[in-house]
Amino acid sequence: MKSYTVAITIRSFNDSGQAIDLLRRFFTISYINESGKRLNETELIKALDGADAVIAGTEVFSANVLTKSPQLKVISRVGVGIDSIDHLVSKSRGIQIFNTPDAPVQAVAEHTLALILSILKQISRYNENARIGEHSIYAGNLLSGKTIGVIGLGRIGFRVASLLSAFGCDITYYDPFVKAAHSIDWERKDTLNELLRNADIITLHTNSTNDQAPLMDLEAFDTCKRGAVLINTARGSCIDEEALYEALIIGTIAGAGLDVAVNEPLTGPLLDLPQVIVTPHVASNTYETRAQMELEAVNNLIEWQKEQIL
Repeated sequence: MKSYTVAITIRSFNDSGQAIDLLRRFFTISYINESGKRLNETELIKALDGADAVIAGTEVFSANVLTKSPQLKVISRVGVGIDSIDHLVSKSRGIQIFNTPDAPVQAVAEHTLALILSILKQISRYNENARIGEHSIYAGNLLSGKTIGVIGLGRIGFRVASLLSAFGCDITYYDPFVKAAHSIDWERKDTLNELLRNADIITLHTNSTNDQAPLMDLEAFDTCKRGAVLINTARGSCIDEEALYEALIIGTIAGAGLDVAVNEPLTGPLLDLPQVIVTPHVASNTYETRAQMELEAVNNLIEWQKEQIL
């Protein structure tokens, strides 16, 4: 059997787990990203030199990267999103793309819930103030009884809705690809605006649009119920960050929890607002989930390799 060469470009990969042992058994590893950082375009091109396959993270596989990696045949993404890969060039080159859609579901759903509760209960603000000797008291909000607007009712959106339903929330959702309610207690909205007008908490679990246009733009924020909370653990491109800043300043949006950004790590004025909680694209990063995703990513490559010799 031919031994294909694999580069591990994701910024963190367990070097002593089952996944790496399996990878070494079936492949020759040509590169491991030990920097702890997401590789830029130049670094990625260098890392992919001579690689047939890649275990990828959120690094950008642009047209330039793919063109300058002529030996590359397959990308196995540790995670769900594959919109950081140029699909036109991948298709023209015959590069296959895999992801791990099942493994992150529970972790991302729990992270979404954690962001919601942190905002409603002012946890981040209390924590920061306590460290500088400030002990002001702020009124929080109950989660129970809130109307949730879930945008995108796929695997993760469905799990988030299920968790919030258990808290006594009223679930509404907008997803043009889901025609019937999963539960008689959940209300399907026919348009995004209809959902935004009524939701106390808006949580994004959808892919980017084909043209990367933000779903939550100035018009969308103007439609939102005043004082709504916005959570994004999906794609940074789903939100116009300048429009979000303005909505936070005028109070249309009372708080935001952001695990993703247009450009990561997030910089700019959103970080100056105490009602914004930011995490660095780590919603799926639990020990259990990471191990499962890494194993799924390696198994995807093994199954691909088997197909090459049939």
